[in-house]
Amino acid sequence: MAYARAPASLSVAAFFVLLATLFFWLSAFSVPFIKSISYLHTSDGMKFGNFGWCDGPICYRHVGYAWYPEVLDKTHLTGSLILVAITAGFGSLAFLSLVHSIVDLASGFCSFTLTLISALLSSISFLLVVICWGVAHHRFSDNDLDPKYGSAFALVIVGWLLYLLAIPFVVIGWLRERHYRREVEAASTRRRWF
Repeated sequence: MAYARAPASLSVAAFFVLLATLFFWLSAFSVPFIKSISYLHTSDGMKFGNFGWCDGPICYRHVGYAWYPEVLDKTHLTGSLILVAITAGFGSLAFLSLVHSIVDLASGFCSFTLTLISALLSSISFLLVVICWGVAHHRFSDNDLDPKYGSAFALVIVGWLLYLLAIPFVVIGWLRERHYRREVEAASTRRRWF
């Protein structure tokens, strides 16, 4: 039986997915868990993260929180930011599946599906983050609080782009795997006349 070498594109895709997943995990555990990573911070010391906010040493941890009127008046939008953590979870599964695809090329479809789901979830997460913190930034600016975007905002953007960049590499790896499998099947069905 012939031995298949994994396409290099799967290794590149696994690297991109690993980095993107790491960025999404860091964003998911931003303020109040990792105090140096926030989506938005103001001149008076307020920092806003995925699961809460901090005002100096005082932190509030909750999925879905409201900060009137700057961060949208409902808790639904900040609560929907849990999708950032869900994206990181699916990204972890996609990375493990890609590593398995490098070892066993037959699992290429699973890797493709999980990477595609991760990219879709990251696109939705990206839109939610931009909408939520863009509106909050604008409202904080109107109140002269000198808001600045934090590193979690940039991490989500870069992670989203990395997930999107990984898709073509996974597709190339999957197509090469299918081509290799057809070659092996054709070689094994040939008759030997000697």
